[in-house]
Amino acid sequence: MKLCNTLFSENSAEGDPGLNLMQLDPLKVDRMVISQGESSSPVGITLTFTDNLLYGIKDQRIVKVKGFGRDLTAKHEVKIVAKTFSLVGPYNIQGKVLILPISGTGQSNMTMVNVRAIVSFSGKPLVKNGETYLDVTDLTITMKPESSHYHFSNLFNGDKALGDNMNVFLNENSEAIYKETAKAIDRSFGKLYLGVVKGVFSKLPYAKFFADES
Repeated sequence: MKLCNTLFSENSAEGDPGLNLMQLDPLKVDRMVISQGESSSPVGITLTFTDNLLYGIKDQRIVKVKGFGRDLTAKHEVKIVAKTFSLVGPYNIQGKVLILPISGTGQSNMTMVNVRAIVSFSGKPLVKNGETYLDVTDLTITMKPESSHYHFSNLFNGDKALGDNMNVFLNENSEAIYKETAKAIDRSFGKLYLGVVKGVFSKLPYAKFFADES
């Protein structure tokens, strides 16, 4: 647990090239797409973030760890609590939210507060130069925020009245909106975390991270 907290908290501001750990806070997000298109859902959107920054990883805390034993193919699980995750930067959105149409391109802030998350991943042994590495092949994340908040600038081609009203509507109905989009958000954040975790475990042999218990 101490190692995980060190990786994702203490070193998050600058990163750690020795661990192949990029700067995590803020974490640069080149592109993230949240696509919610189920016909039965009252929310149907394609929300694209480009060149965003994700804040909050340095303040997250790992409270429970499972796995990381002798069997590298076993499932590994990390439970995290975070004060906030804020994704800030340019966006584009098209679709409908609780029946109302929504469209816009501009700057956005999507913040989740008091988040409890479970990161689960698995992999397979990969031998390089006589050393065994963990090749992370599958990762999922499930996040449960206490609340979420949204702000999108320049909605409806800059119509301020419509945009302001939509932002109020989104935040008044944020719980219902998050519930409808949770799976899509989890998928997108899972891809983000996969890149981070895969990079770290590809840098050093597995034994360097976790001492072999007798």
